[in-house]
Amino acid sequence: MTTQGMRARSDNAWFARHLRVALTSLYDPSVLRDSPLVELLGLEQRDNPVSALRRALIDAIESLRPLASTPQGTRTWRIYQVLRRRYTEQLPQNKVASDLGLSVRQLQREEKRAREVLADYLWTAYSLEVRVHDLASTSSPPGDRDGSHVRPPTRAQELEWLRSSVPAQETDVGEMIQEILETIAPLVESSQVSVEYAAQETPLRLSLQAPLLRQALLNLVSTAIHCAPRGRTRIQTQVSPPQAYIHVRAIAHPDAAPAQLRECVESLTMAEQLIQLSRGTLEIVPAKDGEIPLPMAEGEVFAAQVTLPLTEQVTVLVIDDNADTLQLFQRYLSGSRYRFVGAQDAQRGLALAEELAPQVVVLDVMMPGRDGWTILGQLREHPKTCDIPVVVCTILPHRELALALGAAAFIRKPVSRAGLLLALDRRLDPLPRRSC
Repeated sequence: MTTQGMRARSDNAWFARHLRVALTSLYDPSVLRDSPLVELLGLEQRDNPVSALRRALIDAIESLRPLASTPQGTRTWRIYQVLRRRYTEQLPQNKVASDLGLSVRQLQREEKRAREVLADYLWTAYSLEVRVHDLASTSSPPGDRDGSHVRPPTRAQELEWLRSSVPAQETDVGEMIQEILETIAPLVESSQVSVEYAAQETPLRLSLQAPLLRQALLNLVSTAIHCAPRGRTRIQTQVSPPQAYIHVRAIAHPDAAPAQLRECVESLTMAEQLIQLSRGTLEIVPAKDGEIPLPMAEGEVFAAQVTLPLTEQVTVLVIDDNADTLQLFQRYLSGSRYRFVGAQDAQRGLALAEELAPQVVVLDVMMPGRDGWTILGQLREHPKTCDIPVVVCTILPHRELALALGAAAFIRKPVSRAGLLLALDRRLDPLPRRSC
């Protein structure tokens, strides 16, 4: 192979590696912020380079969408479906493989081919050949950059990022606890502790930010094991509407001295913060001064009670003339706390808004007849709908106009599942009532 050929091959590999990192972390600002693709695509001067890079990659994926006349099942449709579902929607491999009728191994091969097609598109659209070589020869591989110019985020900033970037979804708490027990099995064995958990006959399903609660419970169970070496740890769930409870208790072994809880203060503090982000509360015994301790049985050396709100069904009315968009949003909301209701024309949408009084309306702008701006004005003026927050969702870059006309939020199409759920989650925060 010639020197020029080796150089081209090296540049292509460098670009493919960074493209894959950016795609798999499409909604992680800390990764996109340090990606050399920001400079490579000329986005470093944008007001928000992270959002600009995310938008550029999503737009590139959408540019590969075949024409409606292209038969389903063709290679071009497969490439687009893999890219959109795996990266724009961030669906797990097993889910996408099942939807497309593939094995996970087959899907992995399809992903690689799809990324190559996307890389070729970006390479041509942005004329990257010279810029890729210049950057590849000076930058470090992903994860090896020294980061000397970047200030590490504080814990408060990390928690705020988690709160705003992880969407709530309907979660089976029993399955989560079983997963946690599998994770800590080596700790259980080395501590000679028995862990008791009896799953409820009726699954406890809550709408919450699952990764946050999972880590909080992992901290609590690990603390319970630490407090009672050679003892027992009990985990129990309980439902008493409108709340659900998770109890974690440690029972000491008669011949083993309990460990000191103060050694776990940092872990418990983090657990409490994560549970608060999940809209819950945490009570712990031994309690802090001035708090009322939980009742403890004989032999118990640690008790924790997590209180969480039960899932409330939230009705979301989506008004969009595109049937494919309605179907996509219905799939996005499946398995979440949101109940999808769709309307394909303005008149039907307005009628459903008055009849159902949904908690949120998601509104397209470009529709035949009465456009979304007209519908937004009618929703804001009608006494039955003026308090309903409206999220304008369109391909048009008219955020300021949407907010000026009374929209509660604005999101650009194409939108991922995570992006839609986060936009809806934010609308559930207490909003001041308007005077209609």
